[in-house]
Amino acid sequence: MTGSPMAMPLRIMHRWRQRMSGVELSILFCVTAVALLVVRHAPAVPVVSGALPGVSVGVWSAAALTLLHVALSLMTVVVISLLVSGAACQWPRFRAFLIPALSVARAVPGLGLIGICAAVFPASVTIVLVAASSMIWRIVTAVLDAEDTLPPALDEVATGLRMTGWQRFWRLQIPVAVPLTTFRAMQAMPAFWVRLLAAEGLMMLMSHRTDRGCGAIVLHAMLDHHPLRIVEISLLILLLILLVDQAVMRPVLGWAQRYRPEGPLEERPRPQSWLLTLWRRTKPMLWLSGTLGEALAWIGNWRIGRARCILPGQDVASREFPSAILPIISLLLLVYAIYHAGLLRLVPSDLVESILTLSHVCETLVLCILIWVPLGLLISERKPALRNLCRSAVAACGLFPAVLLYPLCRELGLNSAVVLLFLGAHWLVGIVVLDAAKAIPSGLRQVAAGLRLRGFLLWRRLLLPAIAPELCGGLLTAVVPVWNAVMVAEAFVPSDSGLGATLLSEVLGGALGAQILALMLLTLLSMLLDRLILQPLAVNAAQKYTL
Repeated sequence: MTGSPMAMPLRIMHRWRQRMSGVELSILFCVTAVALLVVRHAPAVPVVSGALPGVSVGVWSAAALTLLHVALSLMTVVVISLLVSGAACQWPRFRAFLIPALSVARAVPGLGLIGICAAVFPASVTIVLVAASSMIWRIVTAVLDAEDTLPPALDEVATGLRMTGWQRFWRLQIPVAVPLTTFRAMQAMPAFWVRLLAAEGLMMLMSHRTDRGCGAIVLHAMLDHHPLRIVEISLLILLLILLVDQAVMRPVLGWAQRYRPEGPLEERPRPQSWLLTLWRRTKPMLWLSGTLGEALAWIGNWRIGRARCILPGQDVASREFPSAILPIISLLLLVYAIYHAGLLRLVPSDLVESILTLSHVCETLVLCILIWVPLGLLISERKPALRNLCRSAVAACGLFPAVLLYPLCRELGLNSAVVLLFLGAHWLVGIVVLDAAKAIPSGLRQVAAGLRLRGFLLWRRLLLPAIAPELCGGLLTAVVPVWNAVMVAEAFVPSDSGLGATLLSEVLGGALGAQILALMLLTLLSMLLDRLILQPLAVNAAQKYTL
């Protein structure tokens, strides 16, 4: 099963070819420096008082408010993603800057943005922006990936018809990108719920009001030590998650299959939705769909911009930036900003805490692999019905925000940050292992059965090498919710150690400069883990073991 780089699938090469670049570091350092220079004169204002606010809303009112936040967040994702990706497709220089900027945005722990956004925006806007940040970079990246894989024949047709930049983007690139964007949106839903509920809870502490949604109510019950109320709100949140999944995400995922040129994947069943089936069998809904389709087609025919005579692949790439000089200049600017903000005294302690946080994340990933690789391979050897049932159960459990289980873990004495982070990340690793094991060609399994491979020899020669590329690549996705929950998980540890716990205390204390510095270090840690460990593992496994 060994091979050369030429045997690596193009999708793997395109997904994992990027390494840590000087442009990415320069963007991170420059944005941090500018933010520190802007807020260096802002005083540290405490935002948490000693007494908890009283509960001012009912449970169902909080559920309705959370649903409103979900709807506004998803609309924000759609609008911002269309604007950013459209601008990137229209202006090549902006696209050259956007690609490394998206890599930085992917590494930013979303909960760390709460304190910064709350200093500028109202509480409801802050909740919406923090929740939407988990999905925007995924959608924009999916649109850009779809543009890179656009068939040349479609480009020639668009050029021959003298389509403008807007027409080409709306009528050509968006339909091609629909399947990938919906799939990425489904992948982002676990992190979306974690950020949304955590943002509602933290905004309750910062604004001293409980009318912020289910997250505020459940955090209030945690601090008041009301276990029955925690269970009640958790069940209501589970109901909301199922409602959004069945009424929004599943129908959109099933509808997106019509835009897949090669049809649904053969190894996996086509996504189905009972609501989408009902919609297609109802005449008023079909009329509404037709009217909406005509309106979108009318919008797509607007001749905005000028006709394009060259293919977008011929635009300027990342040649403008001398990657060796920019990081040095941006690092000097960052040191200057830290000095003038009076934060040099915090750098040594934050660096020590960052090493501890990195160890928590790495131990979590190792624990997930040690548990799910043997468990997933054992499940893959069972009957197909049992495999599909286990996979559906794991996917359903992965949607539930694990932060709601943290108080129970504290009551049971499971106060390790690794255990708390494991609760939120292991479901994604389980899905990756089950999908990778299911995708093993049946011919290889028949050959192994004919050669009577059993036990350790079967795992060593077939199963482990076969799932290695998908497993190593899946870790790139599985690590994202770990960084999202690191603030809350480390705060539940009695020792209150780690950079995530430090950042949370600074958010609740209102120290903007210290928040920005800690958030930059967390982002840098995420980028280093991704670029120096996970991506090389994925590329090496793809080169050696992909058929």
